[in-house]
Amino acid sequence: MKEYYKAAVDAYAMGDYDRANKLMDKGHFFHQKAQKADEESTQKIFEINNVQTQDELSLDVHEFDAKPAIRLLKYHISQLSGISSFRNLKVIIETNEKDTTKGARKRLIMKLLEKESIAWTEAGDAGTILIPLDTINPKSLSFSK
Repeated sequence: MKEYYKAAVDAYAMGDYDRANKLMDKGHFFHQKAQKADEESTQKIFEINNVQTQDELSLDVHEFDAKPAIRLLKYHISQLSGISSFRNLKVIIETNEKDTTKGARKRLIMKLLEKESIAWTEAGDAGTILIPLDTINPKSLSFSK
């Protein structure tokens, strides 16, 4: 595209106006093609991101101690369960960083989910779980008000 514009400038400078116009037209044509391709790729990126994060809320508790993490998880589960716009709660329990709780956070979270009979699955990363909120009855939770 840039080459066409440069060649058009050179042709114009030499007095070959017809060739300069043809090269400018080709440059415009390829410029429009590039813009269209950019718009389509941007649209595809947004579609992929929207599908991946649709109906999902992330909760990162890996920086909390065990008890505050449990409190935060209980709050989110009780507030979000039963709301149809949130289907899944993605809980980040651990990362690759050093765990200062020595696994207590994960043990307590798993114990809570087991006690409340809340189903969960491991997400893509180790230390991340996915809780389907649409299957939880908020009235059946022992910690729900």
